[in-house]
Amino acid sequence: PAVVIPTEALQTPDGQPGIAIEYFGGTNFEKSVSKMVDPKVDYTWPGPPLVKLPEGLKSTDNFSARLEGFIVAPEDGEYEISIGADDGFRMWLDGKKVADDWKPEAIRYKDTKVTLQKGQKLPVKIEYYQGGLDRALQLAWRTPSDLKKFADNSKQMNNVMETYLPTGTAWYDFWTNERFDGGKTVNKECPLDILPLYVRAGSIVPMGPVMQYATEKPDAPYEIRIYPGANAKFTIYEDDNETYNYEKGQCATYDLTWDDAAKKLTVSARKGSFPEMVASRKLNVVLAAPNQNAGVADGAVSAQTITYSGKQVEVKF
Repeated sequence: PAVVIPTEALQTPDGQPGIAIEYFGGTNFEKSVSKMVDPKVDYTWPGPPLVKLPEGLKSTDNFSARLEGFIVAPEDGEYEISIGADDGFRMWLDGKKVADDWKPEAIRYKDTKVTLQKGQKLPVKIEYYQGGLDRALQLAWRTPSDLKKFADNSKQMNNVMETYLPTGTAWYDFWTNERFDGGKTVNKECPLDILPLYVRAGSIVPMGPVMQYATEKPDAPYEIRIYPGANAKFTIYEDDNETYNYEKGQCATYDLTWDDAAKKLTVSARKGSFPEMVASRKLNVVLAAPNQNAGVADGAVSAQTITYSGKQVEVKF
């Protein structure tokens, strides 16, 4: 992880160790109240490393600050400079704005990579404001030595995961659609954002869009992904996604049936209804194939698109 940049690697504009900081009353630099030099940028106001309010500030809320100085490189190579803050922050490195997140929000981080020579002074400027609730500001880095150590450790990590696939059917790797026979163990390299996931041949997997909440895109198209190799059936169920009215029968269903020999999908007539029901929806029907229609990426390949309005319809491949 990144570590707070130490005092010996910081220098004020006039050559002192540390960073120059100016505090202002108000969240937009309305009134300068004090100037000082701090050993590093690692604040929680007024907790450690500060045990009292900075001079001139009457509260830990509704203030702003401007920090300026240099980052002094202890070695040649690529550095990762990281700023983290709660609430708003901006950062410039060598006059170039590299971070701009000027809004009230919980702590978050922005990383920038720069290449420096040993002894080089990199100008840094930070603007910060605190509205209410929690507060924090931190300037950290990973040096070339840190990054090399991380890369070496990553190479030694074993990301390969074993999965046994049951016999009696074939299986598809969800992320690539590579097909495997059942009854054996397969290996897959899995970085942090991937888990081994295998879909049985003869499956229908409906997929919708990425959403922030259940009712954000009520009329969005569905992708109907078919994993061929055997017959399959899936029942789509819909309700208002908000209330308990489904307990009163306010819901709708329709069946998806795949005939593998005929390469045909039948969408049955709809059963049931509810007031908020989308009467007509596009269905993008696709077949899973190696490196095609795999994972969660948008953009179906060779899709057959139908508009489903509640009546039975067939799709032939």
